[in-house]
Amino acid sequence: MRPAVYDRIFAGALLLLSGLIAWAAAQFDVPFQYEPLGPKAFPYILSALLAVAAVWLMIRPSADGWKPTKEVVLRLGGALVLMYGYAFIYEPLGFIIATAVVGGVFSWLFGEKPIKAGVYALVMSVVSFFLLTDLLQLNVPVGTVFGG
Repeated sequence: MRPAVYDRIFAGALLLLSGLIAWAAAQFDVPFQYEPLGPKAFPYILSALLAVAAVWLMIRPSADGWKPTKEVVLRLGGALVLMYGYAFIYEPLGFIIATAVVGGVFSWLFGEKPIKAGVYALVMSVVSFFLLTDLLQLNVPVGTVFGG
């Protein structure tokens, strides 16, 4: 296969993902008081940006001739499985622990040493939690396991 084909396959997957994000956001049942910038707004914005990026990549694929190796495909597959798992542990474990675990595994999966990956992910999840709760005043789960 020519290198541009890989970019277009990836762009097609991103376009499909953007559609799934928009569909999932449309399923949210949100009270009127949250509109127009309630819980639906962010997924719609993300979906639109992802769709634009995917269409751009389909029209103008990269010219650098990159071909994914088996290792890269396995890492990307692992990343997808990891994000799927994140959806399941997010509410029970809460934002900080779930994000630290997934962030640490992501960092390790893509080449960081385990200790550094764990420390970095923990610091980033704690900082992100306080930015989201204090600065943006969003409700972020603390975890049902911990009584939240």
